[in-house]
Amino acid sequence: MLLRLRALTGGKLKSVEAEQVEGPPRVGRCGEVDVFGFNVKVVFLVLEGDVLAYSWHYTKEKAVGHMKKIVEFHGLDGELKKSSAFERWLREWLSRVVVQGERYELPDFKYRHKRVYEKLLEVPKGETITYSELARASGVKYQEVLAALMRNPFQVLVPCHRLLTRKRTLMGFYPLGKDVKRRLLEVEGVKLEW
Repeated sequence: MLLRLRALTGGKLKSVEAEQVEGPPRVGRCGEVDVFGFNVKVVFLVLEGDVLAYSWHYTKEKAVGHMKKIVEFHGLDGELKKSSAFERWLREWLSRVVVQGERYELPDFKYRHKRVYEKLLEVPKGETITYSELARASGVKYQEVLAALMRNPFQVLVPCHRLLTRKRTLMGFYPLGKDVKRRLLEVEGVKLEW
């Protein structure tokens, strides 16, 4: 059975088809997407037709586990959905953000520390800032900024890969790792010196 859903595309809602799945969230509801050469499992959290978050990892179990952390951190509610249309939507937006430099627009939802994500969205393609600079710009304590980044509901669309340490080195990129972060920055034209 197919269900008509809406996915946010730069602030505009677009109807897409998603698989209607009964029962509590389970591991089998993950799709797949290629993140610039890294194949990952992805799951979407949907409420009343709106995508509130997505989560990805190298295994289905870890993608679902990470989504649970995102849900708890932000106090989200919704259903996990598997949809080839959502996967296409995500691939399109990854290209629009990383390759074309477009700015993604967050859904109209009160995410915890949303100011961190809003400030991060101001960092253009090909540029980076430090974690400390983001904390100052957003007015959120450094440790809380790190917690918010680890629970980013739209990783890469909210470009957490554009963050470096004070020494301009890579630091983490939960949950996919530094190799993915390095690849994203290279695609954006950032020259890394190490």
